[in-house]
Amino acid sequence: MQITYPTPKNVLRIHLFALFISLGMISSCGKNEDTAPVIGPDPITSDTMFNRLITVHNFGEALADGSIPTDKQDPIFFSLEQKQAVKPDYQRTTRWDISFSDIYRSFINCNHSSAGFGNDGPGKGGIYLVKQKFEDVVNVPPDDVFRRGERAYGTDDSGAFGEGLGWYLYDFGGTLKGDGSEEKKHIAYPIENHTLLVRTAKGNYAKIKILSIYKDKLDPNTWVRSDPQPYYTFQYVLVKAGSTRFEIKP
Repeated sequence: MQITYPTPKNVLRIHLFALFISLGMISSCGKNEDTAPVIGPDPITSDTMFNRLITVHNFGEALADGSIPTDKQDPIFFSLEQKQAVKPDYQRTTRWDISFSDIYRSFINCNHSSAGFGNDGPGKGGIYLVKQKFEDVVNVPPDDVFRRGERAYGTDDSGAFGEGLGWYLYDFGGTLKGDGSEEKKHIAYPIENHTLLVRTAKGNYAKIKILSIYKDKLDPNTWVRSDPQPYYTFQYVLVKAGSTRFEIKP
């Protein structure tokens, strides 16, 4: 049998080929590390978050330049248990509890594994809207009444573009709540006797009162279409899983 030995030129080619493969692997790993966030364990919810009235001021961000009121917007996410915004990188985790999306980012949904933005994640959240004032909502409802991400709550039938029971009245023409002027058109008015109930991604419960989507403004009489929006100011009470009442404790 004849044995063929590699020539010095072939040896050099083999070494160069191996070097290129190694550099490619290193480059590939580097790219993956840059684009894929490292997701550690979820933060622990402090006991101080439960059974107290919590207020959030001006949560949100300005819409893209050139946006019109009917444009659908990308979602933003909020953790009720941590009282903070959550990056979209953590969409399929239990780090967020409610999302704001669609027109004005005014459609609010929960984080559940079966549908919505939490689809295929570990979330066990839910959302349910009741025709009661925030202060009058005392009892935690049974789990089977909560939506599980399949549909968000947004515009109410009492205003324009209503989609059933919603948390706000949309005054498209400015004549339902305003004086019909241009600045009073396209205003979103939270409905006082409609309260959002949320089961968080981890299974705790909250009741939520939306106060305004206009930055630094709480008085509906002062809202105009040129105000910075949507910047949510809202209040909520968080109670632990297994609770039957939304109690505020000293």
